[in-house]
Amino acid sequence: MKLHKTVSLTREKWLNLYRAEYSHNGHRGQWVYASRKKQTSKGAAGPEAVIIVPVLKEKGLANRLVVIKEFRVPVGGYTYGFPAGLVDEGESVESAVRREMIEETGLHISRIRKVTSPLHSSMGLTDEAVALVYADVKKVKGSVAANEATEDIEVVLLDFAGVCALCDNPGLPIDAKLWATLHMFQRLGKIS
Repeated sequence: MKLHKTVSLTREKWLNLYRAEYSHNGHRGQWVYASRKKQTSKGAAGPEAVIIVPVLKEKGLANRLVVIKEFRVPVGGYTYGFPAGLVDEGESVESAVRREMIEETGLHISRIRKVTSPLHSSMGLTDEAVALVYADVKKVKGSVAANEATEDIEVVLLDFAGVCALCDNPGLPIDAKLWATLHMFQRLGKIS
């Protein structure tokens, strides 16, 4: 496989389309994909976004998985997923996780358990890399979500029964990463 040329098709702030021209085994083709990267930073190391798998741990209560129900324009409706967001220029993954968690849920990170290396979830559509971050979270008195004007987010706290109900509901629009996590906890028999 050989990439010959990449051409920018749009010039938007957050996401752009590119057309790549390539050849492989005597075939020449084109591929259109979405990218958050600036053309000058193609191939730059590090994720463009973070996805947080937060577990709320409160003394005397069962662990709860923190999920968001958010309106997503491309889907045309509300979907269930994890808190997530873009890593600002010069920002560390950990700082982005702490900021996004407060902005989207009002909850604070008490412990980061695992940060993945950059992962790709839709490689046929985008070159976006994300870090999946497993974290414990806590409530802080007086802290509230500070959603941006373009965000319509509801925080959903799932106990184990809620995890199972959401996982087994075929009619709900659920993000693939969330569903895999719901299924994992369901198989484990607990939220850990």
